Amino acid sequence: MKGIILGLYNNFKCIAEKCTSTCCVGWKIVVDNEAFERFKSIKDASLREDILSNICKIDGVWHFINRSGGRCSMLDNDGLCRIQKNAGEEMLCNTCRKFPRLISKHNNLFLVSMAASCPVVADYIVNSELEFYMIGNNRDIVLIDVCDIPFIADEIKECTKLLKKYISDSKSKQDYINIYKLFIDLADSILEVIVENKEIRYLEGSFDYFENEKSALQVISQFSEFDNILKEKYTLVLENYLKYRIFTRYLEKPEESKINRLSQVYGELVLIYLIALSRHYTVVLTKDKWEIIINWVYRLCAHSLKPQAKIHELFTNIRWL
Repeated sequence: MKGIILGLYNNFKCIAEKCTSTCCVGWKIVVDNEAFERFKSIKDASLREDILSNICKIDGVWHFINRSGGRCSMLDNDGLCRIQKNAGEEMLCNTCRKFPRLISKHNNLFLVSMAASCPVVADYIVNSELEFYMIGNNRDIVLIDVCDIPFIADEIKECTKLLKKYISDSKSKQDYINIYKLFIDLADSILEVIVENKEIRYLEGSFDYFENEKSALQVISQFSEFDNILKEKYTLVLENYLKYRIFTRYLEKPEESKINRLSQVYGELVLIYLIALSRHYTVVLTKDKWEIIINWVYRLCAHSLKPQAKIHELFTNIRWL
């Protein structure tokens, strides 16, 4: 069967204990029924008891219990999972075994991407030339242009055109003031979502820039300065995320309308830009910090089920690009 895959997929390698944003922290990990039965049949009584004692049922669904800071109860201090260390990857539940791989189907075409909540994927978006491959029925693999993927080609072109126009166009003083006001409102709204949801942790410096009032001259000067930095160093990061996210969002929600998908992607781009600007002036922005931002934004917008609807509603009202 034919398929389209994100270029990183075949070369992906988990960095395990070196991971700076482990997938074992920050959300409830679902234990599928097959995995639960496997856990009950583990011969090592000590390991079996350890695993089962750290699983609970919430609304009819098995989950691993989270410890302080949202850490999965099976995550050791060395950053490694006790299940995988003692019983192998095949013993893991479906969620953990597949992460960060994302697989869906469009008609008779398999779509394969990876979640940017994994730092390896975020690093790929920031530091690599984004690639997509077509796999044929005979398993032949051909590099393709993302704009040649028919069901998202128009969206990619439209969104990329708007992004490039925003980055290249000169802006008036009033433009910067209006963007600043938009960012303040968006920052306040996102902070409300974070406060309401215990699974979302605040990313240092994300909105600190907007805590204190600034003069119009300061806003204009700093926004203009950051635009120039963006244009010189980081345009490719936003373009990569745009292409990655439209493809991945389609994979995640194939029934979503084009306008809703574009609203979501626009909103995420705005949020990435907002956080990058704030962290540039509060915690010093370097290229590796972009990986952290993309990782955090994707987690917020794709993994946090309860606040997703609120965030999407916020994004549908954004008119920035």
